[in-house]
Amino acid sequence: MTTNEMPGFRRDISRRHLLELGAMAAAAAAIPFSGRAFAQTGPDADLIAAAKAEGTLTYYHTTAIDITATWTSAFTKKYGITTQNVRGPSYPLFERWLTEERVGQHIADVIQITDTVLIESAHQEGLIGEYTPLSGAGIRPSMKKEGIWYTIFVNPMGIAWNSEKVTPEEDKLIREGGWQALTDPRWKGRMATSTPASGGSSYSFVYMFLGGKRDQFGPDYETKLAALKPQIYESKSPMYDRLGAGEHAIVDQASQSDMGNLYLKGAPIRWVFPSPTPANLTVQSISANAPHPNAAKLFQEWAASSEGQAEWFKLSGVTSAREDTVDSRKTNKSDWYKEDWYADPTALYLDYLSDPGYVDPAKPIIAEWNQIFGR
Repeated sequence: MTTNEMPGFRRDISRRHLLELGAMAAAAAAIPFSGRAFAQTGPDADLIAAAKAEGTLTYYHTTAIDITATWTSAFTKKYGITTQNVRGPSYPLFERWLTEERVGQHIADVIQITDTVLIESAHQEGLIGEYTPLSGAGIRPSMKKEGIWYTIFVNPMGIAWNSEKVTPEEDKLIREGGWQALTDPRWKGRMATSTPASGGSSYSFVYMFLGGKRDQFGPDYETKLAALKPQIYESKSPMYDRLGAGEHAIVDQASQSDMGNLYLKGAPIRWVFPSPTPANLTVQSISANAPHPNAAKLFQEWAASSEGQAEWFKLSGVTSAREDTVDSRKTNKSDWYKEDWYADPTALYLDYLSDPGYVDPAKPIIAEWNQIFGR
């Protein structure tokens, strides 16, 4: 397995058809937990043989390079198929893939991003390969577009801080102060954030404050944050790493998966989920022109299965898209689940997926955020 951290790309993405696609995303606005079990049907033997004959696949993804490499290594161990992992922020990575496909340079087999609207747009353009994995039956109906995209996990986003860089009083403020804790003047020069132009997760996070929950937060809230002069990142992963290293005291957009990864590495990281808690779906699709189409299909089968999704629990604290896959750490009260500062989110915010404003091709929230933060 090889990995490649992609450099930043200019955000200039064609978003045709987006307004008409808003209704298609609406179904993902709820997370039912029925506890229903699903029969595990393995992939067809002929598909496995064909995939093994291809021997490799290229995976474009937005998740952290190290934990994704560990996750895909479980697939490689099971099937003997190597993966070339290429990571980038969601929107720049998607733009790179679109550009490659439109000029006939077919590199990626599977694409993972955090914006279902972009996947739907690419499907309209004929760039997404239609395939219905047998394991997809176990994905919650609200978290898939059958044959087109499948959610591999759900990621709540909150506030994170370096426990060695805050006082006990500040620790209490963060844990009890809700989202308003971020606007306290004491964080000036000590905090960081990420631009909503970097990808679907950052955009959905900011959209709650300037879009869906504008009456509750709105420009006044973001102006208070901007006044604290946070360091602004083009991608969240380096922001998280520098929080763990002590370069920042506090950050927003703290994803459960990445915080869990830092925690397991021994970083002095804590995080909370004020209510409401923005969450995003990390979804996966097959490229219509995949150089290794059978390996891509087999990888989609594995990623959507309870086995593939359970592999994430060994690496981070994501919520599965399946109803029959549960993180044993939570049951056993281990890792961060044993900490007195940790609590699960109580009210996930996914309403943006059914909000026409979210799929506005002009993305006015980005321009408004840029103006507030002086970019």
